[in-house]
Amino acid sequence: MFSRRIIRSAPSFKLNGFIKKNIHQSSVRHNSKVYELRVYQIKPESVKPFMELSKEWLHLRTQHSVLIGYWTSEIGGINDMVHIWEYDSLDHRAKVRQALASDASWIANYFGKILPMMTRQENSLLVPNGEVNLNQQDLKGVYELEVFNGKTVDRPDDKLLGSFTGLIGPLNTACNLWFHKSVDDMVDSLKKVNTKGSTATGHSRLLMPTPWSPLK
Repeated sequence: MFSRRIIRSAPSFKLNGFIKKNIHQSSVRHNSKVYELRVYQIKPESVKPFMELSKEWLHLRTQHSVLIGYWTSEIGGINDMVHIWEYDSLDHRAKVRQALASDASWIANYFGKILPMMTRQENSLLVPNGEVNLNQQDLKGVYELEVFNGKTVDRPDDKLLGSFTGLIGPLNTACNLWFHKSVDDMVDSLKKVNTKGSTATGHSRLLMPTPWSPLK
């Protein structure tokens, strides 16, 4: 019952036509911010060294583009590292990836070492579905990430940091990033949500911020 409530509880989205409309508009591709959601699954025995390496060397990555948040998945995924990156455009992302591929320090000190620690890498490209409020350095708590499709319900009492539509990756999906002061606050809030009328299906995660995450 608990996981079902999380999956189905999210603000209203109008997905029909959004992806089709914006994929073909150059203003979205070239002038609007785009966000990349990445998920790394780490071998259980490698979680600690992965965290230590990331704390020491991830600054080499943030020299190239903006990191929004970096979390460990507490519930909804085991040994998963979830992070969101911001780009000015798809062209900007391509240039960043090219620069990273030729960054010898990044490869030698960090990326080359963490590759054997991972069992899976996933990513998807997101575009904002309205305004986002991701630059909030004063937050301190836990986060809830939903990836879903279908009709959802409003959650006016919860703090929504960003609503997104999937551009590349899983088709016809949307994504919400929520902030909660604590795990108990998150659970209490979800229990109060009225899911009547919701047809949403998908997946959600309870996320704990890492020491190097801008969103705490």
